[in-house]
Amino acid sequence: MNETRDENADAAHPVNADTDAELAGLAAELATAWVSASTPLTENQGWTLVGLQHMGSGQGEMYAWGKLGAWERQLTEALTADDGSEESRHRVTEAKRAATSAMRDMLLAGITAGVATNRIWRDGLGPDPREELRRFVATHTGASGPS
Repeated sequence: MNETRDENADAAHPVNADTDAELAGLAAELATAWVSASTPLTENQGWTLVGLQHMGSGQGEMYAWGKLGAWERQLTEALTADDGSEESRHRVTEAKRAATSAMRDMLLAGITAGVATNRIWRDGLGPDPREELRRFVATHTGASGPS
């Protein structure tokens, strides 16, 4: 496995694609659990998830909000359609799996975007996107996630 360093990463945590995927997966599971059939994401939760995507500009934030809104609508529609039947429970389980996977992909893209933004605009001194995900996981589970 190729473990390289980016100049923005915390020295205690080498860059590792498997660890990034695991960390993003943990965070995605937490975000997916925030959504229910009757309770939308709060504005604070939405800003948290948009922030973890490190879009780097107002236009990028608008794009991230659009993706987040579509993600939430798809999941909410599936949860709302649950009638308690076996087939319905299967659809809900699949919708949650798909939502978690989609959020994981958005958060993985956020790692890449955060590193790029830091290199281009902040001379490598901006917030470490991996550390922000670790903090998010720790805040919502009490665990720091993979290192």
